[in-house]
Amino acid sequence: MSQVLFLSDPSQTDVNPILGMANELISRGEKVTLFSSGEFKTPIEQTGADFKAYNQEVNIFQMKNTDEAEKPKSGLISALLEPMKFIDDILVQIRGLTFDYAVFSPAYPYANIITQLLGIPKTEQAVIN
Repeated sequence: MSQVLFLSDPSQTDVNPILGMANELISRGEKVTLFSSGEFKTPIEQTGADFKAYNQEVNIFQMKNTDEAEKPKSGLISALLEPMKFIDDILVQIRGLTFDYAVFSPAYPYANIITQLLGIPKTEQAVIN
């Protein structure tokens, strides 16, 4: 049985295909841990995967208001300026766990860094529309 780390952008277009893949791997006896935002907790847990939420303070996928006069800023801007906050949050949450490989979408930021730090291979999950 392999231990698989799924890294998901918290959007329907990213999560839905990943849920199908996670469900299939679980039915084959794989152990899946899946990162996303809290809004996807129930569907993720219904597959049998272990759900991990991005820390709200460092969630690069959420829009952030810094000042009412300013437009909301994408969390991606913060991610580009302070990437280690996001990466460290993930690494802290999976401390003590081991994974055989990781699955993520092509647009997922930091997948290369995270898999290198964990010393595991990565599989890019193509989204087919």
